[in-house]
Amino acid sequence: MRQWIVMCGAVAALAIGVAPSRAQQLQLPDLSKLNVGATDVVDVSVDQALLGLAASFMSGGTDDAEIKSLLSSLKGIYVKSFTYGKDGAYDPAILDGVRRQLSGGQWSRLLAAKSAAEGSDTAIYLWRSGDKPGGLAVLSAGPREVTLVNIVGTIDLEQLRTLQGKFGVPDLKMGDTLPTPAPKPAPKPAPKP
Repeated sequence: MRQWIVMCGAVAALAIGVAPSRAQQLQLPDLSKLNVGATDVVDVSVDQALLGLAASFMSGGTDDAEIKSLLSSLKGIYVKSFTYGKDGAYDPAILDGVRRQLSGGQWSRLLAAKSAAEGSDTAIYLWRSGDKPGGLAVLSAGPREVTLVNIVGTIDLEQLRTLQGKFGVPDLKMGDTLPTPAPKPAPKPAPKP
C-alpha cells in the first residue's frame, strides 16, 4: 500500500505548477510531544537560502545538474518524521492542528488512504491559489510512525525522483514505480575490409 501512496504522491507532484508563496509552507503547531518515546526523529528545515547554498556546492555532473534545476524552483523542504518502538506511543490528536490547516483555505486533498489492517492514515494535499497549484504536503500516521513532508515551490515528477534520499526526503523507491526508458540499441560494428 505504501508504494501505491508514493506513486499517487508523485503524480500529485507532477501536477504542481507555478505560484510561489510563503502560504504554501505549513504553520506547524508544537510537535515536541511527538518526540516523547520516539526511537528516531528526523527534523529537516531547508529554506530557499540553504537550498541555494547547497546548489553552489554541487559539482555539475548530470545528477547534480538535475538537482540544481530542482533546487532553483523550490522555496523550501520541510520534513518531520517520528518512529516509535511500540504501537500507540503517541497521541494522534497532536496532529489535529495540522489536519485543520490542510482541510481549508488554499489546500486541497488529492488523496486519502486509510488502512484498518495496517492502522495507517495517509493524505496528500496540494496548495493552490485559484487555478495555480504550487505546494505539496504529505501527512502519514501509522501505529509506529508519523511523517509530515512539506515541499514549497514548483516540482515535477522527474525532479521529485532526484530529490529522494537528499535533504531529509525519504527514499520513496520511485524508480520501481516509474517507467524506465527503453535501452538504446548497441552501435553496429564497422564492416571488416
